[in-house]
Amino acid sequence: MNVYCRTLRLLTSLRLLPIVVALTLLIGCSTNVTVNGDYPSALVARQPLSVGLVLDNSFSSYRFTSEKDNRQPVTMALGESQVQLFNRVFTDMFQSSATLKTLPTGQNTLDLMIVPEITEVQLATPMETQLNVYEVWLKYNLKVYDGNGQPVADWMMSAYGKTQSRFLKSDEEALNQATVMALRDAGARLLTGFQQIPEIRQWLANREAPAKLSQRTER
Repeated sequence: MNVYCRTLRLLTSLRLLPIVVALTLLIGCSTNVTVNGDYPSALVARQPLSVGLVLDNSFSSYRFTSEKDNRQPVTMALGESQVQLFNRVFTDMFQSSATLKTLPTGQNTLDLMIVPEITEVQLATPMETQLNVYEVWLKYNLKVYDGNGQPVADWMMSAYGKTQSRFLKSDEEALNQATVMALRDAGARLLTGFQQIPEIRQWLANREAPAKLSQRTER
């Protein structure tokens, strides 16, 4: 965002401009970000499972646009970055992870198939926080199927992030940082929460039961 837009936003926050005039002038002051971040590997024990991560076009090309009347237009291209995050997390979590475009039909060699969908994005801008800080909330729905395509779990997951520094040079940098922090939070919640989903725990228990019974029989 240029100096003109920053100054205009400051004058508005200090009530030095009539709100109608300010909103009219702010029309040309939009924030556009292609989210770009780094998502390090997690040091976790991999589950001995083969999973398919279904990332369709709506997920990989997801773009969020906010045009509320009381703030400047904001557009975030989230698709590529959330694909990067989910691929990283599921590669860390499972012994084998394959990325798919569509949910396979019929029986296959996969143990589980996971279909994530981003269902909601909420945003607080500097005009609302009165600081050069963005806050981002993300909500995902993860549908989990077994290798035969039968539903196993339907899990809602929320994540949050905010700009870590108030002194970044641009709104684009501040928004990108907040969104990356929200995606990292989503990754952490996946790592710690996925296997705690009651339906997943039950599925894992049912899967392990025959092996334990066989071991007892051999004894």
